[in-house]
Amino acid sequence: MPADKLGSYMQSLEFLKRANAAVFEAVRKLEAKGIQPAYLDRKTGRIVGHCDDAARANDSCEGRRVPDLLSGEDPIQGAGK
Repeated sequence: MPADKLGSYMQSLEFLKRANAAVFEAVRKLEAKGIQPAYLDRKTGRIVGHCDDAARANDSCEGRRVPDLLSGEDPIQGAGK
């Protein structure tokens, strides 16, 4: 698939529907195995999702802020361009 067609497809509603369905299916499979998924909230830089009580005691679920490489943040400094 040429790059311009791929780009158009990735911006389409069809791609969004298929991506959402794939994520939904992956989450469903994890939950069926008893695993509560967690993810990184890009706006806050915090991990969101389930953590067991032992991890919550020392705030390890909060994690340190992870630089967003896709938005151009420097992984060393953490500053945006």
